[in-house]
Formats: sequence, C-alpha cells, structure tokens
Amino acid sequence: MQELLLRHGDYLRGVNGGKRADLRGKFLQNIKVQKGRLRDSLLSGCDFTGSDMTGTDFSNSDCFGAVFRRAKLGGANFFKADIRGVKFTGSILRGADFRDADMRPGDIRDNKMERAQSVDLSDAVLDNANLARANLTEGDLSNASLKGARLSDAELVAVNLSGADLRGANLEKSRMQSAVMAGTRLEGASLRGANLTDAVLRNVDLTDTELTGANLTGCRAFLGLIDMDNRMKETIRSHMRWLSANGAEGERADFSGMDLTGIDLRCADLSVAIFKGCDLSNVNMSGGFFTMADFSGANMSGVRMNDADLRGASFRKANVKKGNFANANLGYLNVETERGGRRITRIPTAMHEADMTGAIFSGADLEGAQMVDAKSEGADFTNARMPTENESKSA
Repeated sequence: MQELLLRHGDYLRGVNGGKRADLRGKFLQNIKVQKGRLRDSLLSGCDFTGSDMTGTDFSNSDCFGAVFRRAKLGGANFFKADIRGVKFTGSILRGADFRDADMRPGDIRDNKMERAQSVDLSDAVLDNANLARANLTEGDLSNASLKGARLSDAELVAVNLSGADLRGANLEKSRMQSAVMAGTRLEGASLRGANLTDAVLRNVDLTDTELTGANLTGCRAFLGLIDMDNRMKETIRSHMRWLSANGAEGERADFSGMDLTGIDLRCADLSVAIFKGCDLSNVNMSGGFFTMADFSGANMSGVRMNDADLRGASFRKANVKKGNFANANLGYLNVETERGGRRITRIPTAMHEADMTGAIFSGADLEGAQMVDAKSEGADFTNARMPTENESKSA
C-alpha cells in the first residue's frame, strides 16, 4: 500500500514512473492509511470495511460502489468524488468534505444482475461535515448524526432522514422533494428557501427551525405547534419524545375531557394519544397520524380528518357528525408481536356506536373498521373501501 501511495503521489505530480492508484474491486479491510493522498484514484467496488482512513484525500476519485462500512473517515475529503452507490454504514465522518460529490444511487451489476443501490450513510457520524451541493438523491441517512453539517444547495430528493440528528445543520436552498423525516431532530437547523414539496415530516418539532421561504407544497409537516400556548406545546413535545424513544423518555399525551376547539393539529403525530371525552368539534386534523389514538366518547362534530392515518384508533360512542374523513386510512393496523413467537396482530379501527351521520368517507379505507350499532344516515361512502359484513359486526 505504501508503494502504491508513493507511485500515485508521483503520478499526481507528473513525475516519470508515477502510476495512478487503481484499487478497483480490491479487498482492503481494516487497513490504516491516515491522511493518505488518493486524489483522482480508481476505487470503484473496493472494500475498505473497518479501515482507518482519517483525513485521507479522495477528491475527484472514482469510488463508485465502494464499501466503507464502520470506517474511520473523520476529516476525509470527497470533493467532487463519484460516490454513487457507496456504503458508509456506521462510519465516522466528522468534518468530512462532500462538496459537489455525486452520491446518487448507482446501477450495480452483481452476478450478471443489475440493481440500483443507494448511498448508505445510515448510523454514520457526519457532525460538521460539508455536504454542500452534494447529490444524495434517494440516499439513506437514517439515524445518522449530522449536527452542524452543511447541506446547503444539496440534492436530497426522496432521501431517508428518519431518526437523523440535524440540529444546527444548514439545509438552505436544499432540494428535499419527497424526503422522509420521521423523528428527525431539526432544532436550530435552517431550511430557509428549501424545497420540501411532498416531503413527510412525522413526529418532527419545527418550533426552533428556520423555514423562511421554504416550499411546503404538499408537505406533511406539523406547523401548529409553533403557535400553541406553552402548556399544550410541552405536552405534545413530551409525547413526541415518548414516541421517538419507544416510551423510554417523555410521556404519553392525555387530553381526556379537554376543550381543544380552535387548535391546529394538521399533520400532527399523536399516535396512541388519549382524547377520551374531548371536544374536538371543527378541529383540523387533516393529514395527521393518529394510529391507535383513543377518541372514545369525544365530540368530533365537523372534525377534519381527511387524509389522516387512523388505523387501529378507537371512536367508540364518538360524535363525528358531518366530519370529513375523505381518503383517510381507517383500515387494520398490523402490529408485530413476540408473544407465542413472532407474529403479526391485526388491530381494527373501533367505531362501535359512533354517530357518523352526514360524515364524509369518500375514498377512505374502512376495511378494518368495526361499526357495530354505528349511525351512518346520510354519510358519503363514495369509492370507500368498506368492511365485509362479518368484519363490521365483529366485537
């Protein structure tokens, strides 16, 4: 390796006898090359799993389909490198430079089969890394740490940022159409001028995020939290932490008996929250996530829950007269359980004795709804997916 680096150094300087580093398809796991000079090298398909390449210069290199799993790459330079289809799973990349890098999915040929492979940065540490103008289309950055990272003008179309930590990150003017952010941390981040068209920000607190000039067309983002009073804001924030930590932090929200009229819950994630006996009349909850929430006995007359995820929720004896449930999902919620061996349990949406008079369910999925003794006079079920007679009467 040392000989290769020396000859590559001569190649870069134009010295006679120099030779461009060509490591295509090589297995170089667990090697140690700190501050190496591999600029403009050929590294496609090379496997650097577990290697320590801290501070190494990969700028302008062909790293197509390479593997850097669990590698130490802090301060590494990937400026303008071809990183299509590369795997950085679990790698340390603090302060790395990815400016102008091509990180799109790569078409990988494997055993005469061709498949698209996205860049995998899941669980990677990218704190303060520079990814400005990088193309990460369809990349996987789930659970990655990107605190203080620079992602301005980056291509983040359809990227997976679920569980990622982007506190203090710069995402200004980034293109994030159809991005998926579930439980993503964005406190102190700047999304000024970013394009978030059709992105999904589930269980994301945006109260301390800069959104000036951001395009939120079709974006499922909970913005109502910003204007709530402090007590309500903290209750919902605590519920968000509870969801993200699977109950280890925060507290499940209980709004039992409260008057919530006038509150904006569009695109909120209040799954499993308790709304027993609440007054939610005319409240806008469209596009929200309320799986397994308990609305038993609640007054929801005129509520707007169109396009909401209501799988497994309970509306027992609730008043949903003239409510709007168009295109909502009230089907079964499939939950994986370990009892008696790993299996899937189907949880129905309970609408026993609910008053659905005049409500709109056009285009809704009601296959898993149980509507024993429910009132549905004048309700609109146009193009709705209805339960079978046996399912609707199941206890």
